[in-house]
Amino acid sequence: MIGGDLIVDNIGELVTNDERAGDRLGLARGATVLILDGKVAFAGPSGNLPQGAVSREMEHLDARGALCTPGLVEPHAHPIFAGSRAHEFDLRARGRSYGEIQAAGGGILATVRATRAAGDEELIASTCARLDRFLANGVTVVEAKTGYDLTVEGELRLLRLLGEVRARHAVDVSPTLLAHVPPPASEADRADYVRQFAATAIPAAARAGCEAVDVYCDAGAFTVEETRTILAAGRAAGLALRAHAEQFTRTGVAELAASLGARSVEHLEEYGEGAPAALARAGTVCNLLPGAALTLKLRWPDARRLLDAGCHVALGTDCNPGSSLTESLPLMMSLACMQLGMTCEEAWRGVTVEAARAVGRPDAGRLTAGARGDLVLWDAADHREVVQHYGVPLARTVVVGGRVIVRG
Repeated sequence: MIGGDLIVDNIGELVTNDERAGDRLGLARGATVLILDGKVAFAGPSGNLPQGAVSREMEHLDARGALCTPGLVEPHAHPIFAGSRAHEFDLRARGRSYGEIQAAGGGILATVRATRAAGDEELIASTCARLDRFLANGVTVVEAKTGYDLTVEGELRLLRLLGEVRARHAVDVSPTLLAHVPPPASEADRADYVRQFAATAIPAAARAGCEAVDVYCDAGAFTVEETRTILAAGRAAGLALRAHAEQFTRTGVAELAASLGARSVEHLEEYGEGAPAALARAGTVCNLLPGAALTLKLRWPDARRLLDAGCHVALGTDCNPGSSLTESLPLMMSLACMQLGMTCEEAWRGVTVEAARAVGRPDAGRLTAGARGDLVLWDAADHREVVQHYGVPLARTVVVGGRVIVRG
């Protein structure tokens, strides 16, 4: 998408994430944002806007005293799938566990069957519809995982379709190849699948523009050694590394991922004593996913301990058909403050600059000179209101690259 020219003025409160402003959110009041050719040229108090910077030809937005923030960044999502698992949601409400449902042929395998059967255009359309809902919640960058086919050819197909989505949609999609769970024993030998995934799928994905590889390491998924094999192959192919870590059981894979230089680890409900220090030393982003903990009634990940250890902590929806069917990052901020021990400031950074770090978008999640011209105007006057007023869509206007995509 070609970048646009835009002036947004009469901003009541502006979040820039420019720490030079004196606080970690870089707050400014009575502010203006100027975007030229899709990039931020100025963001700050209106009185500091250089004379002659604004031309009559550029589009003008009057914020009418509203809160303005960077576009939000989703660091962990599974948006490409087919089918519904609403009946499983009801089964859990009736007391069935996630493991029991999966053992009976539900869970991931139910989505795999539906996704394999779906046509390309059906998958593209449904994924674009989910990105529309992300946009409506103020999200302009989405990390998007494959993972619902469980064959090498099928996962590469999903990656190709994510490329089609990326070309069609205003949201910036960051594709990740996910080793979700081993295929059923009736379909493939487990050890052979791991070898093929490492030797064939990962190099092909890297050639196709994939940005990262992720492995789900837990009971019922891949072992620590299988995870090591896949991540090592990803590193050799030049991909960023991620790992679903310590969601249901404590495996030690968080420390393994950190030792391999992983860009992020995901979930962390059950992380071990040494994980925070190891992740902090490595600079690995901790992508916490409170929606999944809420849906599955798991232990809330302890964000406070990670933050106190010096870890980078981001927040994601884990948007997926079974355990966190939501596209609302603002709701994740609310849960983080109410249940994970995070402050409003930390939650905002978790869906902007820290999430951008996890996705490898250093120019996203901030409104500073040279950053991408993605911003949101909210039906709020104070950044803390968005976190407090949970479960309500407050994003009013969403701008991507200097162009108004959602107009409130």
